[in-house]
Amino acid sequence: MGGRILAFGAAAMLAAGAVRAQGEGAAVRPHDGASVIDGVTLSGACGRGFAGDYTVSDGRIFGRFIGPGGMREVTGTVSPDGALLMRIGGDGLVLRGRLQWRIGSGEWESPACSGRFMTNRR
Repeated sequence: MGGRILAFGAAAMLAAGAVRAQGEGAAVRPHDGASVIDGVTLSGACGRGFAGDYTVSDGRIFGRFIGPGGMREVTGTVSPDGALLMRIGGDGLVLRGRLQWRIGSGEWESPACSGRFMTNRR
């Protein structure tokens, strides 16, 4: 009987190790998920600002913003420490900032204007 308990215990430990190993490969990065962003213009003639949605998955940013100029592709990266680099559309709008847990902020610039932004996880 003691041998059966020992064998059962060993099998349970092996199974737990296999589940833990599978979970490690599928770990979610701290900044992954859907977010909203609001930008305000501080200088230049680009209107009041912009707003939109984006998603971070495995450190990569993707999404689409809809604004006065139509739909614009959103791309970029977020490093494990939260450094954000985002590009909106092909007209040179670049955002740089930092994400911390569920919020983030930074600065943006384009050839014609610049400003600040805030972002929040949903």
